[in-house]
Amino acid sequence: MAGLPLARLMPIERPRGTNDYGPEEMARRRAVEGLLRDAAHRFGFREVSTPTIEHLDLFTRKSGPGIVEELYAFKDKGGRDLALRPEFTGSIVRFYLSELRNLPKPIKVYSVGNVFRYEEPQKGRYREFTQFNAEIIGAPALPGDAEVIALAIECLRSVGVREVRVRVGHIGMLRAFLRVPPEDQGKILHWLDKRNFPALKNELARLRLETLETPLRQYIELKGGPDVLDTGAKVLAGVGTEGFEYLKALAKRLEVYGVGHVTFDLGVVRGLDYYTGMVFEVDSPNLGAEKQVMGGGAYSLAEVFGGDPVPQTGFAFGLDRVVLAAEAEGVKLPVPRLDCYVIPIGESMRAKSLEVLQLLRRAGVSADVDLLGRGPSKNLDYANAIHARFGILVGETESKKGRVAVKDLDSGKQEELTLEAVIANALQRPKA
Repeated sequence: MAGLPLARLMPIERPRGTNDYGPEEMARRRAVEGLLRDAAHRFGFREVSTPTIEHLDLFTRKSGPGIVEELYAFKDKGGRDLALRPEFTGSIVRFYLSELRNLPKPIKVYSVGNVFRYEEPQKGRYREFTQFNAEIIGAPALPGDAEVIALAIECLRSVGVREVRVRVGHIGMLRAFLRVPPEDQGKILHWLDKRNFPALKNELARLRLETLETPLRQYIELKGGPDVLDTGAKVLAGVGTEGFEYLKALAKRLEVYGVGHVTFDLGVVRGLDYYTGMVFEVDSPNLGAEKQVMGGGAYSLAEVFGGDPVPQTGFAFGLDRVVLAAEAEGVKLPVPRLDCYVIPIGESMRAKSLEVLQLLRRAGVSADVDLLGRGPSKNLDYANAIHARFGILVGETESKKGRVAVKDLDSGKQEELTLEAVIANALQRPKA
């Protein structure tokens, strides 16, 4: 009605389990992504990209219908069952089978992008987050597994995270011990992974395998040096020692990579149906209870999607976990700064300031200019507030001499320089 005040609209909040990132936070995240990409490239991995939306069957075929409760699943306007990807591995294997399988082996690829999981949010774990994923397809188990673990550690070291602990297990030994159909095996492994012993007890009772509870619980508590592998072989009587000897060989190979102090942790279960061999997790002790940063292992998915069996190993981690680990160690993540903020001295110098701005930008210098018509003092305050490196003051007197006044905003030192000298100084950017 006329004359009545408009109702005040309530602000719209972001969905639960998601994040907004401001300019400085995004700069840190992009810097971390760049370091991760550099590490992958040094190891011979090449980047690939897959759709954010996949057919729901891609995930239910490998994890069963129960996984739907953990996904953002929906029907599109054509009635097709789709889902936002919860991780990259299924998509990579689908891509491999449809288009990449004829590439020379091994195929070493990585991906960076957002993934979506409908789960309870907690510190460093969100419903939408950026994941880094790396996969090797077609390499023999021992060299492939070692290469993947070495890359995982190199990714953390590249970011500056030094305090890491590698825990390695072998889910193949558990699968050999559990002589039950895959769907029942998956449920047992899931409850072992979650350490939900009442649920484990009920599952074993349903399968009339109550006698397995004690050895299973003893087995997943084994952690330490090579001696725990010998103990593990005794606890899982009848499965042999091949897998345990393999882990010893893997640890020796990792020493050559410079990855030492590997802990054998037979409690690393990685409760996903597709893991079949070596599994590993990497911890950052400074994160406390939520110390796990990344994980992965050897898996078998190609045949699940109708392809021929092929060795596959991979790992993944959320970018937020790595950023938190870096912050916990006091790592100063590199944040790119604006090189130059151009300040006209007086209205008559605005056109000249734009000329200077364009010359700087074309030379590869990041530069900005006053857009609000502020005076020099307020412009310098603004330049400091956005953490620019240099204030470039374009005045009439300096301009007649072919120079500008340059103020180093870190030291406060000011001098007159030619534009060529400004460009040379600006391009000598500090690394952080």
